[in-house]
Amino acid sequence: MGDQYFQNGLEQKDALFRAIVCQSGEGISICSSDGRYLFVNQAFCELTGYSPDEFGDMTVRDFIPPETDLELFNKVVNQQSGVREVELRKKNGQRFWVETRGYPIRIDNVGYVLGTIRDITKRKNFEKRLKESEEKFRAAFHTSPNAVNLNRLEDGAYVEINEGFTQLMGYRPEDVVGKSSLELSIWKKSADRDAVVGLLKAHGTVDDYEAEFIAKSGDVKIGQMSARIVEIAGEKMILSITRDMTRQRQSEETMALLEFAINHTRETVYLVDELSRITYVNDAACEHLGYARDELLNMTISQIDPEFSFERWQRYWQDLMESGSDTFETVNRHKNGTIYPVEVSTNIFSYHGNLYSLALTRDITERKRNEEERKKLARQMEQANRLESLGVLAGGIAHDFNNLLAVIMGQSELSLLRLPPDAPVVSNIQQILQASERAAALAKQMLAFSGKGQFVIEAVDLNRLIEDLRHALRAAVGAQISLDLTCHEPLPRIDADATQLRQVIMNLVVNAGEAIGDEKGTITVASGWLDYQPADYPDLVLDEHLTAGRYVYLDVTDTGAGMDKSTLDKLFDPFFTTKFTGRGLGMSAVLGIVRGHHGAIQVCSEVGRGTAFRILFPVSEKADESLSAPVPRDGPESPGKVLLVDDEASVRAVGKALLEELGGQPLTAVDGVDALRVYRENPETSLVILDLTMPRMDGLDCCRELKSLNPNLAVVISSGYSEKDVSQKFSGQEITGFIQKPYRLSELKKLLVKI
Repeated sequence: MGDQYFQNGLEQKDALFRAIVCQSGEGISICSSDGRYLFVNQAFCELTGYSPDEFGDMTVRDFIPPETDLELFNKVVNQQSGVREVELRKKNGQRFWVETRGYPIRIDNVGYVLGTIRDITKRKNFEKRLKESEEKFRAAFHTSPNAVNLNRLEDGAYVEINEGFTQLMGYRPEDVVGKSSLELSIWKKSADRDAVVGLLKAHGTVDDYEAEFIAKSGDVKIGQMSARIVEIAGEKMILSITRDMTRQRQSEETMALLEFAINHTRETVYLVDELSRITYVNDAACEHLGYARDELLNMTISQIDPEFSFERWQRYWQDLMESGSDTFETVNRHKNGTIYPVEVSTNIFSYHGNLYSLALTRDITERKRNEEERKKLARQMEQANRLESLGVLAGGIAHDFNNLLAVIMGQSELSLLRLPPDAPVVSNIQQILQASERAAALAKQMLAFSGKGQFVIEAVDLNRLIEDLRHALRAAVGAQISLDLTCHEPLPRIDADATQLRQVIMNLVVNAGEAIGDEKGTITVASGWLDYQPADYPDLVLDEHLTAGRYVYLDVTDTGAGMDKSTLDKLFDPFFTTKFTGRGLGMSAVLGIVRGHHGAIQVCSEVGRGTAFRILFPVSEKADESLSAPVPRDGPESPGKVLLVDDEASVRAVGKALLEELGGQPLTAVDGVDALRVYRENPETSLVILDLTMPRMDGLDCCRELKSLNPNLAVVISSGYSEKDVSQKFSGQEITGFIQKPYRLSELKKLLVKI
């Protein structure tokens, strides 16, 4: 009974064991020591894909890939339990991971291997993905060019930093790990740190927060920070990524400064593409052209430069690509239609694969105006120098001519005195005298052109002078010409020689009449006064010494043929004339007279539209004293000893003969030095007739020396130049009188009587 009960108990336990093994979720197997399968449960079959019958011919090696060893199996065979994770092969060849456990067992003194397998493929795949993710994270952490750091949320201490952090801030891991940003004074402004911490506490994230940080070197860095609260190994951390914005912000600041400078430069700046489209303009371009920026950015070059058609732009672009840069002058058109000159400097460059031309444009209106003014001034100076040279030449010729005429006229008069009235040669000598007088008149015109003519200066009313000439002017022009005299009343007086002014008016009116010719026309003679400002009269002739102030003007205009530029340029040249006959000294004499009166001339003429002359004379401040009206003094009938000083021997000879004819006792000297010698030898000399221009010592210095020897000595100046010119040279010297060469016997006699 007892044995039967035990036997029944064993059978029940065996059945129970089998039930447990077969229902187990883990695969269970029993192998012999050589690896042959003796038993597998249902879970083992399901995991491997084989049926129980197939296992009868299989060994452990059939499931294990060739690269996997049998270390665990061999260990169990040697009576040692063990656990291992291995990769097995299913029947279909698919690999899967299992956790296998091996136990050595003995039955009837025979050793066996009890093994279990549990499918851990999902866990292994998860661990693999996690590892890959960690590796990716670590690679990203350490290779990111941005500064990446991990800090504990609890105290802010650094846990790890990457190379980007070191590059940006200069700290190495050993410098910062275990320390907080507060301890390292990394934040330039504590308010920025407080703001980031507040955002993390409130939202758990911070995106693109820009702040300033202090690097290990002390340099200030600008960073754009993003941060997240993450949990690592159960501990909350702050993962921060900071992008270095220092250079970008510096570049932006530089660009902003550059744009500010470009917008505040006086030159206009454009960027133009290959199709001549304007892609950038500065403020000056908008201001100079009158367009808004948006308007200009929708325009092409041809719309602001009428000289640059698209075809010309294409040709210019090709040339610019070859040369690289260029500077040229062109014009721009304002929005209101105004055209103004500009100077353009351009170059060409490539940006992101596109070609652009950078153009700097400068408004050169003022420069062009100044250049034109300089050219006009140069022309005026050239004309003034030419006229001055011609005047010096004419004056010198007239002076020498007068010396020759003095000899001719003097000798002729002496010959007439020594001949009986009925002598056959008397008429010939008289003709010589008449021709000499005409030659003297021509010399006076030449002196007038040089500004050194003989003037008798007095306070003159120009209106009175014009009115007195009314009938003469009417007779000087054709009947078909209307003569209009328009005089402004009252008119200030001017210091002038009335005779010379009459010649000016007559010359201008006669020339106007000849310009009209046989056609009907009008000549207008007008007068008035004005406040002269140099800027109001940019084209005056002889204005180099003209100062601002009150001036009387004389206007003579006609409706005649007018003059072209080439005629105007030579208008005042001596002997220039547009008439078939004539000497051509009319306008040159006018110029000389005006020069002698310290005036100026303006001429405006256009072919087919007539000519207008305006002459300016300075208003008189006071009546000038004239050397031509010395105070008469009583004297002896005989002039006594008279010293004649002249460097021309022929003039001395004639003068000596004339003085002898008048009962004088003439002495002669060749220059100022010789005159002083003669006077010292003859201190009883009562009169000295002194030439102005002489070698060694001229008339001015000689007069001064003679007056130092005898202050009461009568000194008369004899010259081919005008009395006014002599008066200016001898200002401050007491001169008894003046006689102009060539002089007649009667003029010399009149002078001696006055003295």
